[in-house]
Amino acid sequence: MPSPVEQRLRESLDGIESALQPIGDELMQAAGLMLHTVIGGQRLLVCGVRERATLAAHFARLMVGQFEHERPGLPAIALQEFPGGEEPYAKAIRALGGGGDVLFAIGRDGLHGLEPALRAARERDMRLVILTSGQSEHLRPSFSADDSLLCLPPGRARTLHEAQLVAVHLLCDLIDRQLLGLE
Repeated sequence: MPSPVEQRLRESLDGIESALQPIGDELMQAAGLMLHTVIGGQRLLVCGVRERATLAAHFARLMVGQFEHERPGLPAIALQEFPGGEEPYAKAIRALGGGGDVLFAIGRDGLHGLEPALRAARERDMRLVILTSGQSEHLRPSFSADDSLLCLPPGRARTLHEAQLVAVHLLCDLIDRQLLGLE
C-alpha cells in the first residue's frame, strides 16, 4: 500500500498529465506564435489573475534570462496590477503594448478577471495567448484564428495551478528548442 505522500504525488502527476495531454498541439502553436513575435522584433506582455501573477512573472523572467539552454534574452515584460485599478492590467497594456505584440494572460477559471486586459490588448492590435481552465467551447468564440487558447479542463485548484506551472515550463522549452534548433 502506498504511503500518503506517494498517493498524493501519484494523484498530482496523473492530474497534471490529464490536464496537459489534450492541449499538446495548442502548446506548440502558442510557442510558435510567441517565438515568431519576438524574432519579428515585438514583445510579449505577460499577466496573471491573482496568484497566477507569479506564474506570469516567472515566465517573463525565464524568457528574459534563460530556461535550460543558453540563449539571448527574449523581450518579455511581466505586467503589474495598479492598486485600486478598476481594469486590471489594462493601463499597462495601453501604455506598453503595440500592434504585433502578444499578450500572454494566465487565468484561473475561464476569462474571469482577464476581460479588461483582453479588451486593452484588442485595442492595441495585439494577439492573445491565454492559459486558463474551463470549457474551451464556451471560450473559443472570444478569440480570433491568430490567437492561442490553452484551456485546461476543470479540476482541482491545486492540480490546475501545478499544471499551469508545467505548461509555462513547456512553453519555455518549446520556444528554446525552436529558437536553437534542438530536437
